Amino acid sequence: MTVGTPAQDLAPALKAVALLLGYPDTALRAHVRELEGVLAARPELDADDRRALADCVAWLADSDLLETQAAFVETFDRSKKVSLYLFEHVYGESRDRGPAMIELSNAYREHGLAIDCRELPDYLPMFLEFTALLPESEARAWLADTGHILQRIHVRLAERGSRHAAPFRVLLRLLDVDPMPEALTRMASEEQRDDTPAALDRVWQEAPVTFGPDEPQTDCGATRQYPTERPAARPDH
Repeated sequence: MTVGTPAQDLAPALKAVALLLGYPDTALRAHVRELEGVLAARPELDADDRRALADCVAWLADSDLLETQAAFVETFDRSKKVSLYLFEHVYGESRDRGPAMIELSNAYREHGLAIDCRELPDYLPMFLEFTALLPESEARAWLADTGHILQRIHVRLAERGSRHAAPFRVLLRLLDVDPMPEALTRMASEEQRDDTPAALDRVWQEAPVTFGPDEPQTDCGATRQYPTERPAARPDH
């Protein structure tokens, strides 16, 4: 493959997964069957993978749009453990997340990808759009660094019975990564979920105010604003 040539073989599949993982809208609903066709044709998928994909696609295509949008919010916006923001799984709320965002944004610009939406650069669908622009060997190198994150998200979604697990399963197959490693599957079955009403109450409970030089200081939590539409980045021409 000539250096600088987009990965024609892998790119359509990466773009299809990016769209399936995006916020459901009328455009996705209209083209979701086409995305299934792109992915179902991949030789890396087995019969079970294709059945999981078909179930996810049928749900996105045939369910009420508001229902699928509500499910997206319930799944991804209320649980950091399955967050679509990659650096959430690496840095959490650490200050190191900021420089990593800047570095990733610079990489996007260097490869001609202009961010024209309000999403952060580590938003997984946007990251997949970016890798689809790269030569296949380079794209796989970038994606390999996320393999352990994608595995954890997938096993957690599968444990929760979420149809959103299917695109992750397909993506991991494309990367030749085991979607359900035994150790992570056991971890997901044993860990406490962070999206239950009780767990959410604990997260957002206001810390008690204390006074005095000997008392530890606490940071107030901040809410994150999510757009109602989640457009992907676009190539910069």
